[in-house]
Amino acid sequence: MRPRDPAFDAYVLQIHAVLDRLDYYRLLGVERDARIPEIKRAFFGIAARFHPDRNRNAEPEVGAAIYDIFKRLNEAYRVLCNHEKRKVYEAVLARGKLRLSTEDQRAATPKTPEQTIQSREARQFYHEAAAALEAGNLAQADLHIKVARTREGKANQAIDRLEQRIREARAAGRS
Repeated sequence: MRPRDPAFDAYVLQIHAVLDRLDYYRLLGVERDARIPEIKRAFFGIAARFHPDRNRNAEPEVGAAIYDIFKRLNEAYRVLCNHEKRKVYEAVLARGKLRLSTEDQRAATPKTPEQTIQSREARQFYHEAAAALEAGNLAQADLHIKVARTREGKANQAIDRLEQRIREARAAGRS
């Protein structure tokens, strides 16, 4: 391994000291109107220098700082290269927050009904029930939605609504 560059290590510690005061644009060194290709170029240029594997021989304090910076670089890249997340980030940034939290993303991202279903198996049976209902196979739809409810194991509004639609379809078929 090559010997460490003390100037780079000092630079890492300086960046780490102000990391919580940098928005994603400043961290990546791009303008707010930067397009995705420009953001990608900036990210890959910086990330190569700060990659933890490339800096394994750093002192523990420097290594921890490099790891934190690299994580934040990845966070910035994921947000700024995703149109929806970037739009939410712009709103959060306008309120003075420099980072996009998971809560910010969840609050701003409308969920489809099936995304509220936690169990993968329940989601699969939910889709099967919806497809059976669409095809007019009410017995199959009823069976699948009951399995979805069992697999989910807790109350879920999406499952409740689909179950109600199946009941309504059954009632309409009887009249």
